[in-house]
Amino acid sequence: MQLFLYFCRIIINKYTIMKERYDRLDTLRIILSRGEAGSQESILRQLSRHGFDVTQATLSRDLRKLKAVKISVPEGFRYILPEHPGYRRNITPSTMAGFLHSTGFESLDFSGNLAVLHTRPGYAGGLASDIDAHRLPTVIGTVAGDDTILIVMHEGTTRQMFIDSLAEVIPAIKSILL
Repeated sequence: MQLFLYFCRIIINKYTIMKERYDRLDTLRIILSRGEAGSQESILRQLSRHGFDVTQATLSRDLRKLKAVKISVPEGFRYILPEHPGYRRNITPSTMAGFLHSTGFESLDFSGNLAVLHTRPGYAGGLASDIDAHRLPTVIGTVAGDDTILIVMHEGTTRQMFIDSLAEVIPAIKSILL
């Protein structure tokens, strides 16, 4: 009987923890959908007001779970969810200068199965996110800094194959590089 009660407590505890997490994620969705979440500190304060005292590490995991991203807006920065219209940019500039300005693309270099894409300062994170979101068949993954993206390509991927697939994200890349 003691063993049965012990397992019941474990199951109830596990359920309580999971329910709290789902409630916290729902509250976080509401906070982000209001468009008032400019920093993790402000999100932590808002969550605390709703009864969720979590660490920054937990908040980061929750933001990743919700696929929230931080975007630049005239007032500063905001976290948004995938359903937000600004989450996935559709860039359709009419001129090459407009294209270069809107994506921040500057240059592309290769070394083995690595590509290094240089951007204007502040553009690398967004462009790397777009590359990852497209799940290009030639790309394993990206690592972004402020103005540089390291792109790891699958073994056997040629430069031309990579450029052709990158054209899904940066449509004018072929004309820029040729």
